[in-house]
Amino acid sequence: MNIRTLYTGELNLLFQLFDYNDPDEMTAENTVDINERKIDIFGLFQEDRLIGEIRAAYVHNDERFAVRNKRVYLFAFRIHKDFQGRGYGQFLLNEVISTLSQKGYSEFTIGVEDDNETAVHIYSKLGFTQLIGKISEEYQGDSYEYGLYLRA
Repeated sequence: MNIRTLYTGELNLLFQLFDYNDPDEMTAENTVDINERKIDIFGLFQEDRLIGEIRAAYVHNDERFAVRNKRVYLFAFRIHKDFQGRGYGQFLLNEVISTLSQKGYSEFTIGVEDDNETAVHIYSKLGFTQLIGKISEEYQGDSYEYGLYLRA
C-alpha cells in the first residue's frame, strides 16, 4: 500500500470510488482547487489501483472547517467497497494526519453523517470528539446533513 497526492490528470480515477452526478463538474472544480493549492487529494493505492481517497482542504469560507497553516478540513473520505473492513481507512486517515502534522497543522475537522455509526466510532477513536457544528449542504443536486467534528 502506498499513499500519494493525485495529480489533476488523475482525477478520473476517483470515479472508481464514487458515482458523481456530474463528473466533468467535479473534475473542473477540483482541478482549480488543486492548482490554487486550496486542496490536496490523497489516494491510497494497492499497486496501481486506487482503493481509497481523502481530500484535505486548507482554506474554507467558514473557519470552523479550515484555516490555512492551522486547521485542515478532511472530506470525501472513501474506501472502495471491496476493501472496507480491513483497516485501510484508519491507515489512510492516520497517515494523512501525520503528514499534515509534519507540515505544521495542529487541528483537523471531519464531517460525518449522524446515522453512520461505524464512521462516528472510528473518528472518535482517532480523536475527533468535539462536535463544532451541524452542517447542511448540497453537492451536485444531492443534500447532505452531517456533524462537523474537531480533533485538536
